[in-house]
Order: sequence, then structure tokens, then C-alpha cells
Amino acid sequence: MERKYTAIIRKSRLEYVAVCLEFNLSARGEDLADVEKNLKSAIELYLEDIKEHPETIVSPISTEELIEFLKDTEPEWYKGPGKGLILRPLEVHEVPSYA
Repeated sequence: MERKYTAIIRKSRLEYVAVCLEFNLSARGEDLADVEKNLKSAIELYLEDIKEHPETIVSPISTEELIEFLKDTEPEWYKGPGKGLILRPLEVHEVPSYA
């Protein structure tokens, strides 16, 4: 069975940025296809490295790092929560899984 990994992809001011939640890996790209290709490549290289170096400690992204990623890639149009609200917008079109 093929393992799947979860990614969050956001558009920053200059490019698309993706992070793999299971491995805390990130990738960049000029468009969605480019960032997906780059993240898939990063995951494959990381898995090969883990096989060669089994002592590597694999850990998912921490809550603090995920919050920083989301803040760094916050949409330009976002000005702050509405009156009386504390929630921030997160556009989710699709949550891709990579194998």
C-alpha cells in the first residue's frame, strides 16, 4: 500500500509555498504544478535519506511552526479579523496527498 502525505499550499506575495505536515518539509514554486512537483521531489529525497540514515529523527510540523507558516503566507487581502471575531481565514480548495 502506498503511503500518503498531507500538504498545505499557500500563495505568498511572490510564489507558492507548500509544507508537508508529516515531515515538516517545505517547497516553493512559481505555480501550483511547480510547487507540487517540488514538494513531491523533496518528500522522495527525504524518504531516501531516511533509508540511508535510519538514525534520522522524523517529526511532524509543530503547532508553532505551522502557525508561523500560515502567518508568513497570509493572503495580502487579509486586514484582520472582523469586529468581535478572532478567527483568521484559511482558503482551502483541496488538501492534496502525496505518495
